[in-house]
Amino acid sequence: MIDIDLLHDQINELIFKFEKDKTHYCAKGYPESQVRIDFLNPLFAALGWDMENKSQKPPHARDVIVEVSSEHTSKRPDYNFRINGVTKFFVEAKSPSVNLSDTNHIMQAKSYAWSTKDVFFVALTNWKEFKLFDASLKPNERFPDEGLIYSLQYAEFPANLEKLSNLSRGLVEKGSLEALLPRDAKSKRLRIAPDKAFLDDLTQWRSELAKDIHKRNPQFNVKILNDVVQKIIDRIIFIRIAEDRNVRRNRELWEIVELWKQEGKRKPIMGHLNNLFHRVNDDLNGNIFKPHACDEADIDSGLLADIIENLYAPKSPYRFDAIGVELLGSIYERYLGSTIKVTAQRAKVEEKPEVRKAGGVYYTPKYIVDYIVRNTVGKVIEGKSPRQIEKIKILDPACGSGSFLLGAYQYLIDYHENYYRDHPKQAKFLYYDPYYKLRPDDISLPIQEKARILKNNIFGVDIDPQAVEITMLSLYLKTIEGERGSLPMRQHLLPPLSNNIICGNSLIGYDMLEGQLFTDETKDAVNPFDWNSKLAGFGEILDSGGFDVVIGNPPYVRQELLGSFKEYFKTHYKVYHGTADLYAYFIEKAISLLKQGGYFSYIVANKWMRANYGGPLRKWMKEQPIEEIIDFGDLRVFESATTYPCILSMRKGTSTKSFRVTQVKALDYDNLSDYVQDNAYSVAKSALGEQAWSLSDEKSLAIMSKVMKAGIPLGEFVKGKIFYGIKTGLNEAFVIDRETREKLIAEDPRSVELIKPFLLGRDIKRYQPPTSNRYVILIPKGWTKAKCGNSRNPWRWFMDNYPAIANHLSPFITKAEKRYDKGEHWWELRACEYYGEFEKPKIVYAEIATRGQFVFDSSLFYSDTTSYIIPLDSKYLIGILNSSLTTFIFSRLSSEIRGGFFRWKRQYMYNLPIPIIDDKGPSQKAIHDKIVSLVDRMLDLHKKKNDLPPSSEFDKLEREIAMCDETIDQLVYDLYQLTQEERKIIETGEKKKLQ
Repeated sequence: MIDIDLLHDQINELIFKFEKDKTHYCAKGYPESQVRIDFLNPLFAALGWDMENKSQKPPHARDVIVEVSSEHTSKRPDYNFRINGVTKFFVEAKSPSVNLSDTNHIMQAKSYAWSTKDVFFVALTNWKEFKLFDASLKPNERFPDEGLIYSLQYAEFPANLEKLSNLSRGLVEKGSLEALLPRDAKSKRLRIAPDKAFLDDLTQWRSELAKDIHKRNPQFNVKILNDVVQKIIDRIIFIRIAEDRNVRRNRELWEIVELWKQEGKRKPIMGHLNNLFHRVNDDLNGNIFKPHACDEADIDSGLLADIIENLYAPKSPYRFDAIGVELLGSIYERYLGSTIKVTAQRAKVEEKPEVRKAGGVYYTPKYIVDYIVRNTVGKVIEGKSPRQIEKIKILDPACGSGSFLLGAYQYLIDYHENYYRDHPKQAKFLYYDPYYKLRPDDISLPIQEKARILKNNIFGVDIDPQAVEITMLSLYLKTIEGERGSLPMRQHLLPPLSNNIICGNSLIGYDMLEGQLFTDETKDAVNPFDWNSKLAGFGEILDSGGFDVVIGNPPYVRQELLGSFKEYFKTHYKVYHGTADLYAYFIEKAISLLKQGGYFSYIVANKWMRANYGGPLRKWMKEQPIEEIIDFGDLRVFESATTYPCILSMRKGTSTKSFRVTQVKALDYDNLSDYVQDNAYSVAKSALGEQAWSLSDEKSLAIMSKVMKAGIPLGEFVKGKIFYGIKTGLNEAFVIDRETREKLIAEDPRSVELIKPFLLGRDIKRYQPPTSNRYVILIPKGWTKAKCGNSRNPWRWFMDNYPAIANHLSPFITKAEKRYDKGEHWWELRACEYYGEFEKPKIVYAEIATRGQFVFDSSLFYSDTTSYIIPLDSKYLIGILNSSLTTFIFSRLSSEIRGGFFRWKRQYMYNLPIPIIDDKGPSQKAIHDKIVSLVDRMLDLHKKKNDLPPSSEFDKLEREIAMCDETIDQLVYDLYQLTQEERKIIETGEKKKLQ
C-alpha cells in the first residue's frame, strides 16, 4: 500500500523541481516525451507502478505499457496501466504548454478508452493539470467535459492525495476506480457501449443505403441489393480501420469527400471511391475489393459523404485502432440478425424470423471461444512445428461473423510467434524484408506469414452470404492487426478466401433437389452445399480424412421454422426427431466431417440432455467418444439472455466408457480452465438413462440408479392422469376477483353456475390448503349449443339468460374473437376433456418451483396453466412428491431454469419412481400408513398456522411442521431402502440448493 507521507514528499519534490524552472518547462519547445521522463514517470512510480519494469515481466504481462512516440504510435494513449494483464486506465500525456481544455485533446483521450469498451477511465495530463474522466460515457464533442471526475492543478496535488492515491496500483487492484463511477440516472443514460453505438450507426447506414440504392437501381433484386449494401459498408469500414492502424495512408476516404466538394459536387462520389477500391485491391488482394455489382451502382453522393464524415473526428467518437476485431465481430453478429426486405413501396431492414423467434442474436463470449479453441486447436498443434501445422484444417460449419475462426486464427498466430521465439534460428526468414527490423524477443509475424496461416488452416461455411462476407472481413482485419506501418504497395498481401469461407447450407446437400420441382425462391432458401465437391466444397480435405478440428456455436433455430426440411433430416440424420432444434443436426454433421483423432467442440443449448426431442441424440451420443460436457445451467453466459448453454466436446475415435463433467454454479471465476480443473468429475455412460441424462457425480448416479428401480413410474401409478391447468386465452376477461364475483351474482343469481374458484401456480404452497381471491368464468366449448339448442342467435340467448356475465364479457369481444383457443363462440373457453377432474378432491402442484409444491385440494379449485393437477385422493403420494428425495430425483430428470427453479412438467413427472405398497409386506404397509398420517397432520398444522398471527404459538406450529417434514423424509428414504450415507448425500445437496 502507498505510504501517504512518502507520497506527499515525493510530489512536493516534483512541484519544487517544476517551479524552479517553470519557464523552461512551459516553453513550446519542451517536448511531451520529456515531461513523461521528468514528471509523469516519477509521479506514477510514487503511486506504486513499476514504470521501469524492474520485475522484468515479458511485454504482454507488464503492469505499465509506455508508448514510444512515433508517427505510428502517436494515436495511442501514452500509458496503459494494467492489473494482471487487464487494462484499468489510460493516461494521455501532453507538454505543459498545451491547453488541456482543447476539445480535440479531450476527445482524443476519451475516444480511445471508450472504444476499447472495457476500459472505463482515462486521464489527460500535462503535469500542470490532471483531469480524470469516466470513459464509459459515449464521447460528445459538444460536451467535452462530460464525465469529468475531477480536475486538479499541480499545486493542488498535495491537498488531494486521497484522489490521486485512487490511481495507485494497490488501490486500483482493490477496485478504487470503480467506486468513483457516478450512479446517477444521467450517467446511466449516457453509458452507451461502443459496440451498441456502432451497431446503431451501421444499422442506420444500412437502412439509408438500402432505400437509396433500391430507388436508384431497380435492376437489383433483393439478393443483389443486400449484397451491394453489404459490400459498400464493408469496404468503407475496412479502409477506415486500416487508416487508423497505419496500414493505409491516413484520411484517404476523407480526402475523397473533400475532393468531391471541391469539384462542386458535380461528379458522383462513387467514381472516386471505385478508384480507391481498385488501388486497395491491387495492394492487398483478398475478396472484399474484387470487382462487384456495387462498382456500377448509382448511389447518392451526399449519403456516402455523410457516412464517411461520420467515421472521422470530430463527428465520430470511434477510434478504430482501439476497436478490436473481436469487438467488431460481436457488432456484426447482431447486425446479421436482420436483413433487407423489399416491398412494393420501399426497401427496409427487418429482423429475421428465426432471430425474432429466438429472442435475439447471442454473440459467444470471448472466454468461451478461447476455452474451446485452446482445448481443440491447442491440442492438435501442441508440440508441432510451423511446417507440420500447415496441414491442419480447422472448420466452423456455421461461422456467422467468424468469432470461432478468429479465435482459432489468433491462437495459431500466437503459437507461431512463441515457436519462433523459442527457435530463433528458424525465425530468420521473417527478416527478409527490411520493414521487419525486430528484436528476437519481440517477434511479430509479418503479414505474409499470417496470410499463409489463414489460407492453409482456416475454413468456414454459412448459409447467409452476408455472414460469409463479414467473416472474410474479420479475418482480413485480423491479418493486418498489429502492423507497424504502411504496407508495401501492389503486393497482393491478403489471400483469396473464396475456397476457404463458403456460402451454403451445411446440413443439406443437392440431393434434396433431385426429382422435385422447387421454385428459385425455395432453392435460395435451401441453398444446398456439397461438402465432397472439389471445386465448390471441401472434397480434397474430406478425401484426406477430414478436418482436424470442428468448432462453433451452431444456430438456435426452433423446430417450428424447419418446415419442409424435416423430411430431409429424417432420412439423413440419426439424431432426427420431429421437434428437435437445428443444433442437433449440426452436432452429428460435425462428427461426420472429422478425421480420426480429430477434435470437436460446440457450445449448444443443454436441453437435449432431458427434452423428449433429445432422445435420438442421446442414444447416438452414447456411442460417440464424448470427452467433456460443461453445463452452465441457467447462468447467463450470453449477454442479457438465459439460453441454458453447455460446452460439448468429443474426439473422433473409439467410444469412451466415461467422460468429464463440470457443472458451473456461478460465472465469477477468473479462468474457466481453472474452474473446470477444480470442479470436474467423471460420469460413466452406463449410468446415463434412456429418458434423460443426469450429469451427477458417481455417488449421486448410484443413488439415482437405485431409486429408479424401487418403484413404478408415476405416469403408470396415476394411469397417465396428470393434467395442466386451464387456458382461457384472455385472463383479463375470464379471471375475476372476489368483488367482481359478488357483484355479478348480486345482479343475477344464475351467474354462480358459471363462476368457479381459481388458483394460479403461485398460490400453491406445499401442504398448505389452497386459497385464492380469484375466480374463473367457465363456459366450456359446446356449452352454449347444449343449453340453447339451435337458437338462431346464441349471443342473444346468452344475454337473456346470463345478463350479468354477458355484460361483463361484452367489452372484450374483439380480443376474445382473436383467440385461437376459443370455443365455438367467443365467450366460450377451449375444449377440455378433463374439466370434470377439477370438480373432485385432487392433488394440485405449481409448475415452477425449487422443490415439490404439492398440496391436497378438497375445495374443488380450477387452476391455470402454471399449475398441474393429479386427480387422485392419495395422501401417500403427496408425502412422496413433497419429499427431499423426489426433489433430488427430479433435479436430475429436468432442466434447471433461472434462479435454481425447475419446471415440474408432465413429461418429467411421469418418470418419477413410486413404490407400490404390497399389503403382504407389513413393513412397507406400516411406512405407508405413517406417511398418510403425517401428511394429514401436516395439512392440519398448516391450516392452523395460516389462521394465526406471528406469535409463540405460530412459532411452535412451525417447529412441529419442520419435525413432521423431516420424519416424512426419513420414512420415504426407508421406502427406497437408502443407506445413511446415501441420505446424507441427498440432504447435503438440498441444503446447498436452499442456501
